[in-house]
Amino acid sequence: MTNILVFGAGKSSSYLIKYLLEQSSRYFWQVTVADANMNAALEKIGAHPFGTAVQLEIHEEISRKRMIANADIVLSLLPPALHFIVAQDCLALQKNLITASYVSEDIKSLHVDARNAGLLFMNEMGLDPGIDHMSAMKIIDEIERLGGDIYSFKSYCGGLVAPRSDDNPWHYKISWNPRNIIMAGKSGAHYLLNGFEKKTDYAHLFRKYEKVEVPGLGTLAAYANRDSLTYKSLYGLNEVKTMLRATFRYEEFCIGWDAIIRLGLTDEEIMYDVTDMTYKDWFLKATKDIAGHTVLEKIRTVNNKQFKLCSDLLEWLELFNQDKIGISGPVCSADILQKRLEQKWLMKEDDHDMVVMHHEFEYGSKGIAAKFTSTLIVEGEDKIYTAMAKTVGLPMAIFTKLFLTGKVKNLLGVQIPVMKEVYKPVLKELSTFGIDFTESYIH
Repeated sequence: MTNILVFGAGKSSSYLIKYLLEQSSRYFWQVTVADANMNAALEKIGAHPFGTAVQLEIHEEISRKRMIANADIVLSLLPPALHFIVAQDCLALQKNLITASYVSEDIKSLHVDARNAGLLFMNEMGLDPGIDHMSAMKIIDEIERLGGDIYSFKSYCGGLVAPRSDDNPWHYKISWNPRNIIMAGKSGAHYLLNGFEKKTDYAHLFRKYEKVEVPGLGTLAAYANRDSLTYKSLYGLNEVKTMLRATFRYEEFCIGWDAIIRLGLTDEEIMYDVTDMTYKDWFLKATKDIAGHTVLEKIRTVNNKQFKLCSDLLEWLELFNQDKIGISGPVCSADILQKRLEQKWLMKEDDHDMVVMHHEFEYGSKGIAAKFTSTLIVEGEDKIYTAMAKTVGLPMAIFTKLFLTGKVKNLLGVQIPVMKEVYKPVLKELSTFGIDFTESYIH
């Protein structure tokens, strides 16, 4: 049998593991799911005869290497910082690897060695990054096949709460890794707008949001995401004048999160002993360099213009009440904030999340200017089988099947899914799961 090893049984793993198990009897796959939380792994495997749950702390080197050595292919849904540990073992033990995360500099450094070893390390095979690449390349290749010259490309994506479950002033609930939400935007943004390079640092990112009209949904806010310029060459858009990748949220979220950043509440450097400390104690201590003696004075300092909205949003999160924090050991502000957000933005049993992706292309064809939009809206089934888990997990799972059955060949080294032999079959099968784009030409 073929042994598929999956590291991680968290929020994004449900559809991935379900798909692999459903295909396992046909292709004679044994699916091993390893997670530090044994209950999470057992929950995902259930009683399936071709599934095995294993408790594993990823830093347990001997156990980790033994499991990788026994696998035929490795899929990692671990936090991004941990992929490199797994990738190094995969290189040493001659195993192919698939992740849904951005290619880090560390992972990129393994390209030549992986290629020379005849291995494939396919990264960015999830939603964003992942489906965004594949759906964009499908359109880019088609426009160029018809003789069009693309001069503007904007790509937006966000994991949100579905309108029917939107019952809080932030218009947001957690459907994926909560730490990634806390850290979002920390690397700032670099993009191209009308021929001019733009750089926005973390401190200003969420106040420089753009309003975008999404067909079938309405107006969303979007903030620039990471380094958009990296994808000019990867997408073959070297002559483009606008190149922007951005993240969707609602406007209230951007305003509130900007205040949180300016107050220093996402800081990871300063450590606090929070024994017997309340959230208000922490708030005042963390913002000691912000003018004002009271909580409201501090909020007014960072955003006087939208003070009422900011104070209402932060008060709803209960970031400065007298509740005990209840965390042991030295922790940073980001840890404390994450704990509170996991409580306040918790998805209830009957809640539904939503994934929204939207591409906008502007191009010239035969002397005529044209605009093309492509929009994806997916709602989750429940708090386990979420839209986020569906759109992150299924691309990985489908690609795994294509790779193991020999449908994808001659791809070596560190790659992302921008090639036709990958995006065509993956997008085709994703459409059978309701992951399908609505496209529109505007002349």
